[in-house]
Amino acid sequence: MTTSDIRLIISDIDGTILNSQHQVSKKLQALMPLLQKRKIPFVLTSARSPKGMTAIADELTLTAPLAAYNGAYIVEQTKKGSFTELFSRPLDFTEANKVIQLAVHSFPEVAVNIYSAAEWFVPTINKWVQQEEAITEMTAKEVILQDFLSNQPSIHKLLFIGSDEDIAALDAAIGRLVLMESTKYRSKSNYLEFTDKTVSKELALRELADYYQVAPNEVMAIGDHDNDLSMIAAAGFGVAMGNASEACKEKANLITVDNDHDGAAVAISDALQLEL
Repeated sequence: MTTSDIRLIISDIDGTILNSQHQVSKKLQALMPLLQKRKIPFVLTSARSPKGMTAIADELTLTAPLAAYNGAYIVEQTKKGSFTELFSRPLDFTEANKVIQLAVHSFPEVAVNIYSAAEWFVPTINKWVQQEEAITEMTAKEVILQDFLSNQPSIHKLLFIGSDEDIAALDAAIGRLVLMESTKYRSKSNYLEFTDKTVSKELALRELADYYQVAPNEVMAIGDHDNDLSMIAAAGFGVAMGNASEACKEKANLITVDNDHDGAAVAISDALQLEL
């Protein structure tokens, strides 16, 4: 494709449009009216929950859908804090419960975070949960785990946070379970995430391309980590940040500068010949 064929932009959040201080790129903010004028939607996709994405979407004055939990849950924001579901791919409950019980009973120092639709539930608020609250500007809901799980809620993502050593041990322990419908991956050295095995940002890209009635080769995808790899590879124009993993860089059509130097804004402005 040529960059003139771009009709949709999908971007990761952390490490991509946020700098190392978790701030939105000001240059990217300045590009939003220009994208709107060209009728090119800018969609956020993230491992975050929808509520963890709305403040960023508001900063960028976005009205596009939000692809949460790495594509497991795609929503439209109808009003502040309320969402209309467009796509949902929850975990197999039996497998999710098996992993939760393992973490709670064998790794008590690890934070167990349960994401169901737009809500975030935890059995205990510890330092790791508080750290995640500060990053996402959300508040976790503390629940009695047995009562919460007895209703067999739809669980879109599990996130385990702890020390590097505890997360490595939990990762290995989960690897010894027989799990047919789920998959795990590290989003940071001390973050272990768990979703349905079919969930990926490539899936999100294809669902969003259908939503906007564009082809995947008309999509520009921007990311920095291995969970962005599938959408970078599937997009017609894949962009890896300067701070991206080597795997992302290998799949990208373009490697831009890092997230502390407005890499996403630079890539978009260059590709679409927009003045920063």
